[in-house]
Amino acid sequence: MSTQNPTVEHRMSRSDRAGLAVRSGRPGRAPRRAAGLALAIALAAYPLATALPAAATPSASATSSGSADANPRGPVPVYEPAGEQVTGGSDLAGAVEIQPGVHWDTLEAGDSEGVSGDGTQRFYTLPALQEGERLYAAAVLAVDTQQRTDSNGMVGLEFQLVNQQGESCSSRDTTNHSASSPSGHPVVTAVTDPMDPERSYGCFEDGSGIVAAQVQRTGTWQSDTPMPVELHFWVAPPVDESQLNAAPTSAEAPQSVTITGEATPLEGGSSFATAVEATPGQVHEVEIRPSQVQYFKVPVEYGQRLNYRLAQGNNQDASVARVEGRIFTPLLRRPDSTNSYVHLFYDTVGEVVTQSTSVTTSPDNHGSHSYGSLSIAGDYYIVVSASNARANRQGSQPFRYQLAVELTGEPGGTTDWVTAAQEQAAEAAGDGAENGENGGQPQAAGSGGGMPTGAELGALAGGIGLGALLSGVAWLLLRRRGQQA
Repeated sequence: MSTQNPTVEHRMSRSDRAGLAVRSGRPGRAPRRAAGLALAIALAAYPLATALPAAATPSASATSSGSADANPRGPVPVYEPAGEQVTGGSDLAGAVEIQPGVHWDTLEAGDSEGVSGDGTQRFYTLPALQEGERLYAAAVLAVDTQQRTDSNGMVGLEFQLVNQQGESCSSRDTTNHSASSPSGHPVVTAVTDPMDPERSYGCFEDGSGIVAAQVQRTGTWQSDTPMPVELHFWVAPPVDESQLNAAPTSAEAPQSVTITGEATPLEGGSSFATAVEATPGQVHEVEIRPSQVQYFKVPVEYGQRLNYRLAQGNNQDASVARVEGRIFTPLLRRPDSTNSYVHLFYDTVGEVVTQSTSVTTSPDNHGSHSYGSLSIAGDYYIVVSASNARANRQGSQPFRYQLAVELTGEPGGTTDWVTAAQEQAAEAAGDGAENGENGGQPQAAGSGGGMPTGAELGALAGGIGLGALLSGVAWLLLRRRGQQA
């Protein structure tokens, strides 16, 4: 018996040790055959045991506290960052060069108590842009939304682009997450002007075409807990604005979603990379648990406008207090829409809300201050997030709602470079899943990853215990028969 795992040694019964003694290769063919048969029985029982519902297994936080009620939010998936792992520089001089695409890093700490602006920051540089090209960038903080916090606890991101002289050359985007509201994972974005080597200011004042991204963690909530940050970078080709029509000057009229029919069950993804397609023209039935964030994607072409509806029946027994819905573009930007977000409350029986992009997706929106983000066609995202558990509703009783997506207008193709980037990202994510890779992050229980869940490990341990017991019985019978002979 190895001494490297004292916990296993402590839990093993005498029959376990007897079984291991037989399996360790001690003399006797019959005992070895009996052990092999017992182990085969145990392993055969493993797939059946692991077929039990994952919900029967308490979450890790519930187990550690000894009570399932200790984690009232239930077992919900965590945000698993996609892409290649990188470690950015701690200052501009040490910035790490990365390629456009999807990456992830770790931000070790937030702000110190009573101090603002000393959270972990990272710098990355991108290859030099060519004349007319633009850099789009986004960052997502993969905060574990299940962790408890008081109403004042905040965690967030600050994001900007800087030139090689260290001067900010984009708007500084900041956002926060609080467990007291269903704000979802913090998402921040930035974009450069078109690269112009003759420009004497901004990102490219030195004519190099090189720009750096700076991301910093903010807030004191879980400030000592490292958190992954997912990074997205796209390089947009030059746009010939002389070939574009005038951009709209006002929003289109609100659009009702009129889809009816039998609702089909749908389970949202846990990140942008794992977003599940919500089929336009269908009604989907969805369940969401406290502090869960669900990601859906909808392919939107030029000439189309994205509209969706959230509806609920009676959720007065749900643990969730409120559910919110938001739209994100293929570049993870928040487009101008009829509402910045929509929400459903548990005590409003039969409530229906809708959200639409303000205008139809079109290349002509490119130069618009209000609607420029709607000049991109590709996979748009609907992100639905739930509040934490109601104070008087412990447990993880789901909030049930219906999601219906309707695309109005005539489809006219997508943005080629965006579609190519999304396909490349999806391909990379698929390769990672096939190889058992998971962004270096733990897989949520029951999520179908390569590592076994707690329930599966328990089943395997039970199977091995059964095999050990059968092996011990076989050894004793054969030993007694040998003594009688």
